[in-house]
Amino acid sequence: MDVTICGGLAVVETSLIRLLWPHHEVGVDSPYGIFTRHAWTIFLAQYLALKYYRIFLYHKYFSPLRHVPGPTNNHFFLGQTINLLKAETPTTLYVQWMKQFPDAPFIRYLSIANTEVLVPNNINAHKEVLQTQCYSFSKSKFFLRIVREVAGHGLILMEGDEHRAHRKMLGGSFSLQNIRKLEPIFKEKAKDICRFFEETIKNSNGMTGSFDCTNTFSKAILDIMGSAILGVDLNYVKPGEVHDQRQDGVAGRKQNGLRDRCTFHEAYDLFFSPGTVGKLLLFMNGWVPTRWLPLEANREFLSAMDWLNEVLTTIIRDRYRVIRAAMQDGTYEQKDSRDFVTFVVEESIRGGTAQMIGEKEFLGHILEFMAAGHDTSANMLSWSCYIMATNHSIQDRLREEIGSLSAEPSFVEMDKLPYLENFVKEALRMYSPSTTYHREANHDLTIEGIHIPKGTPLDLCPSVTHSNPTIWGADADSADPTRWEHLNAQQASPYAFEAFSNGPRICIGKQFAQFEIKTILVEMVRNYRFLTVEHPFKVENPGFTLRPGGLEVRIEKI
Repeated sequence: MDVTICGGLAVVETSLIRLLWPHHEVGVDSPYGIFTRHAWTIFLAQYLALKYYRIFLYHKYFSPLRHVPGPTNNHFFLGQTINLLKAETPTTLYVQWMKQFPDAPFIRYLSIANTEVLVPNNINAHKEVLQTQCYSFSKSKFFLRIVREVAGHGLILMEGDEHRAHRKMLGGSFSLQNIRKLEPIFKEKAKDICRFFEETIKNSNGMTGSFDCTNTFSKAILDIMGSAILGVDLNYVKPGEVHDQRQDGVAGRKQNGLRDRCTFHEAYDLFFSPGTVGKLLLFMNGWVPTRWLPLEANREFLSAMDWLNEVLTTIIRDRYRVIRAAMQDGTYEQKDSRDFVTFVVEESIRGGTAQMIGEKEFLGHILEFMAAGHDTSANMLSWSCYIMATNHSIQDRLREEIGSLSAEPSFVEMDKLPYLENFVKEALRMYSPSTTYHREANHDLTIEGIHIPKGTPLDLCPSVTHSNPTIWGADADSADPTRWEHLNAQQASPYAFEAFSNGPRICIGKQFAQFEIKTILVEMVRNYRFLTVEHPFKVENPGFTLRPGGLEVRIEKI
């Protein structure tokens, strides 16, 4: 935009100069050469002056947001960027700012090139952004540039009428009625996790064993997503087998020309847990293109994303071919439990609402559900183990309640356990799987008395309300599932608890995630005791999910 403005002004101003003083310069240059030189000189002078104004003057002296409270220990050009990257977790500074300015509706911080970013800080501000004026905001350009490579063009990145239409089309596949049909998948995977625990103990000292929570649950939830979303059995955590997903009939099918070079787990690990260079490239790509740089981290990432798109596109096309052929022959039998791909393909062929979903959007939805769905649930289970291993009284009470269930409890039975429900909510409150939601104002608007100019980026951080002592009390930083038994008016607000976001853009997989988390927790807690956290670990930063890398917990069989 600045280039266009300065370029246009330079042409107009140079033309005026030539008209008013046509003979002011004598030389060997052609009139065109003289005009071009003058235009470039004027353009560069104006462009540099405008950039200086935007970067160094505007946020200090002219911005309508300059009086909004926020941190002052800014880098002269990078604002809080370095501090955010050096923080203990992706949410640490947001929570610190909230505690420093507890009464402010918004907090302002500066990012790269002193770009102003607003952080909604109280319940009303969150409600306005997520609900009342939801479609006055769209995903920020920074966020889109980062996640589009791994999430395609799916529901999370859609806006306005397109988002409304696709959410309505996909609602049936994520209805509670349809999710309950997946109960056998959730239960079988929960049992696989416990069999993996048993083998871990056996291979240790026969009494106890330790496991990497993030790695184990990431694979386990990918197994569930493979079955529930793709209709493919990945078997990443099935014990007793040396199983490579590259040989499972998806990526290794040579007749489809797919290269045997990656797995779903490896591909998503490159996005959610890259190395130092990978993290820097991932973050900086939100500001300036970095994927063209000839670096190994880029080659690995782009190769994995190409593989992911190739495999998922093949699955979609194969499913269409197989189901359409069977329907035409009259031999197709619809299963009671259908994975997401099959559900959409069936609806599309039969002329249902899903026929409006093109292959690009279909692929985007699958990429999103596989990426966001597996990592957030895996992190939730990891943090649940952390809470139980560091607070045995919570674990014991949870086990006592679970002990009242039958040998093979249905989800209806599990869903009636109050302490289990409160434990899941408390774990989500303390360790919200998603760290930030990124928005950008589509037009000028006013919220809580703050004038927000068009284009202003906003970071919504669930931990800001989740950790707020004015909402949750002085013990907001401590795990206490019983707090959910006696909520006050503020705590009962849906905008005080945003683990799945809220409003029209609330996570479509919320019920799916709660179902699988409860099923796995019940199976683990009734069979194993979580003893201790083995050693210090680090939360991945930067990151869009709260991923505890290297979290190892020691367990014993009950």
